[in-house]
Amino acid sequence: MIPRVSRLVVAEFIKVLSPFLFALVGLVTLATFVGGLLGPHLGGAETAWRPYHAIDVFANGFVWGLRIASFSLVILSSMMFAGEFDRGTIKNLLTRPITRTDLFAAKCVTVLILGVGLYLFTLYTGLAVAFSRGDLGDVWHADQYVIMRPYGMLAGTAKKAVVMSFLPFLTAGFLGILVSNWTESSGYAVAMGLMLFLFGWLVTDMLPISWQRRSFFYFAPYVLEKLRLYAEGGTEHWEESLETQLLYVKVPIASMAAFLPGAFVIFQRRNITA
Repeated sequence: MIPRVSRLVVAEFIKVLSPFLFALVGLVTLATFVGGLLGPHLGGAETAWRPYHAIDVFANGFVWGLRIASFSLVILSSMMFAGEFDRGTIKNLLTRPITRTDLFAAKCVTVLILGVGLYLFTLYTGLAVAFSRGDLGDVWHADQYVIMRPYGMLAGTAKKAVVMSFLPFLTAGFLGILVSNWTESSGYAVAMGLMLFLFGWLVTDMLPISWQRRSFFYFAPYVLEKLRLYAEGGTEHWEESLETQLLYVKVPIASMAAFLPGAFVIFQRRNITA
């Protein structure tokens, strides 16, 4: 099975590596740079050396870039299966010596690799704009010249925020896989995926905090906003229960466990005639 899936993944990337993908990457880059450059001006706190701390710039740029990267991942994953039905290539694929399980696994692996790649690219871009725009070191009070936040503590918090944002971001791709199996039109699939993603995001913001923690939409914006405030000398930190109870791991994994079996069952039961 592994050799068959590997060949299918290579074939998937031949299709994915298109001008459309590079356009999405360009939008992610633009959003990260705009967020990093403009975000601190919309409420950032000054340090004693330069206008903004590098981690403050990073938090602003990374959260903007991650939003666009999430939309991009939903779009790409929503086209994975629907695009095959749309073009009629699903019939040719399944006449070859592969099973539906092989094809499903290859699509999931492709989305996983795409998600990791988009996340790392957004992270790298966020760091680039942070180092070019901000300054490292302790966060000082600009007037009283006292240390508000030691750099070591701030850097440790930034690393945790990056780790805690990863799985919630990746879950968006598996939501797209589920949506992609609902329709044979890639256009409808993308529209449905984006609408569901936006709806889940907006509804999560309206729920009580105890319910928000049960949604994978909650974690990345929350921890990066807390990181931004922390880098500006604020005392407010994210809730310790997110770390002690590993909610940023459990909730996304539970969401993936809900999305993938449903998508697999739908795909297995689709009536595909050659």
